[in-house]
Amino acid sequence: MLAITTIFILFISLLLALFLLTVKTSNKKANMFLSVYFLIFAVHISVFFYSEYITLPAVLEMLRDHIAFFTSPLLFLYVVSSIYSDFKLQPKHLLHVLPFVIQVFIFSPRFYFANTSTKNFLLENLNDTPEGKLSIIFGLSISFFYLIAMFLELSKYKQLLLENYSNKSVFNFKWLYQLFILLSIIFCFSFFKQVYKLFGTDVEILNISRLILTLILVGFFTWIVLKSMYHPQLFRNINTDHLLINSNSDHKHINKSTKDDIHKLLSFMEDEEPYLDASLTLKNLSEQLELSSHEISTLINRNLNQHFFDFVNQYRIKKAEKMLVNSKEGKLTIQQIMYAVGFNSKSSFYSAFKKQTGVTPSEYRKAR
Repeated sequence: MLAITTIFILFISLLLALFLLTVKTSNKKANMFLSVYFLIFAVHISVFFYSEYITLPAVLEMLRDHIAFFTSPLLFLYVVSSIYSDFKLQPKHLLHVLPFVIQVFIFSPRFYFANTSTKNFLLENLNDTPEGKLSIIFGLSISFFYLIAMFLELSKYKQLLLENYSNKSVFNFKWLYQLFILLSIIFCFSFFKQVYKLFGTDVEILNISRLILTLILVGFFTWIVLKSMYHPQLFRNINTDHLLINSNSDHKHINKSTKDDIHKLLSFMEDEEPYLDASLTLKNLSEQLELSSHEISTLINRNLNQHFFDFVNQYRIKKAEKMLVNSKEGKLTIQQIMYAVGFNSKSSFYSAFKKQTGVTPSEYRKAR
């Protein structure tokens, strides 16, 4: 059963890797990282198929097992390169090779530098050796470390989007939440499997847990690829020049120049109504005001103590309130008003409206 499932998984993994390498995309780096992940993943699990037919040299068998330490770094690099449009590989990224190097170092004295018989003995009794047990603990630690690193990057990404975009249609918090939850579930299954390696004795249970985890992983990454194919807007690239503004910084003292800029910003929002454009971004607004994106972001985050997203939507909701009770516009449906004020998502509109007024748009109209 495990061998048959492995063949299927190998086929899917190699197919996805080929697809990612050949599909036309503006973000080739992200696809490359995920494609390499699939290739390494395929090599790593191939043992469940070929072990019934051939026996590889002990060194190759051990290296096949150790390359799994590249998977978490590759997934992390995939996420980062998907988020940032100007992502480039730099010398510092070589640090992601360290988990693999450390793993090889752990096994060097009693395996890689040992004679053939010693290598074979250690490989056959791997889970009972100090190196094997240390490897399991180290592997779980690395997976947990990268899980946290991805969570922090996604949290930063969410904040950057809130500070640069005015509409939730350009990104999807639900997607980010799903991504992290699924990664956490995968880690929990992996944790169970690895802990059972340390203390369990039933090989059948271990093989079943391997099978379940492998199927979950393939399903997870197939889901990612399908999401990226059908919903390319889920990961909207942000330039790393977009720095987060510290809204907790001291802003009690506001000089005249800052006051003038705030007045200019607020007057422009009231008079010109740029928020009616559903695709309004911080960059668009800064160009219209002839101020830098950083200046506008600082004014909104530090001086007005809001995200750009909330700042723009408060004007949209105020406009919607007026339209809902205006006799001339009374015949407009709530959906028509939603689009007219700059929203293009019903859920986002209702959520923002209730947050600001305490009631839904339909309740607001009836009450007036």
